[in-house]
Amino acid sequence: MTGVHRPSPSLFQLPGLRSLPFWTAPESSGSQSQNRKHRVAFNDQLVTTAVEYVESNFESIRSEYFATVLGQGKETDLDSGKVLKPMEPDYDVSSKGGEHADDALHSGNWDWHSYVLNGRKNERFKERCPKTAEVIDTLEKEGLLFGTPFGFCFFSTLHGNSSIQAHSGPMNLRLRMHLPLVVPPKGDSGSEQSRPTTGIRVADQVREWHEGKAIILDDSYVHEVWNDANSPRVLLLLDLWHPDVRMEERQKISTMFSYAKEKGWIGQA
Repeated sequence: MTGVHRPSPSLFQLPGLRSLPFWTAPESSGSQSQNRKHRVAFNDQLVTTAVEYVESNFESIRSEYFATVLGQGKETDLDSGKVLKPMEPDYDVSSKGGEHADDALHSGNWDWHSYVLNGRKNERFKERCPKTAEVIDTLEKEGLLFGTPFGFCFFSTLHGNSSIQAHSGPMNLRLRMHLPLVVPPKGDSGSEQSRPTTGIRVADQVREWHEGKAIILDDSYVHEVWNDANSPRVLLLLDLWHPDVRMEERQKISTMFSYAKEKGWIGQA
């Protein structure tokens, strides 16, 4: 037995990839955070590019979430045809197949509004959230978006007093980005706690989210998420290729998993 935390993917592991629970440094208050030169682990340029690009579109992405999911758009004329109903969640984590469908993992309510679900794009999301979709499509064109049946991109709304228990992702081929859009204020739970009111633990490291500041994590480590506040925590979740996976490896891996999905050997969305 050892106290060292290591990746423990449930399905597939590619040897030789650099691994850390978090690839972004923790946020700190004041000028220290603003002046940090090396925010991304190993000063990796691919990951840095993705982080900076997504963060630069934070306000637009957040506005689309409020307009589309919460129905808080600027249009008020009901006869104009421009006032649309709020978009309904599109993935039932309690009943569908795939890596997230385990009742034992989830407590409370966790809503998804997906653009990429098990590697497939939702064109209705693109119609309702064109700027968010454009950001993701640009990452795809740059070869950064994780392109397999295990690739996801969605608005993740973890409602108050909800949690996702400790588990590990299926593989070490991807890095997961969280762009926090709405984070409950500290102390929103109304009770004393030994851990942050709203947070994530990866291996033995615990982080809190800060609106507009992306977190990159390796979800092949054991991780858990909680929101003990009374209000929702919302983020844009998306998957990136691990930067150490070479282009020829990505092509072969994508082909392998697509074939396995067609044969029914891996879960369907």
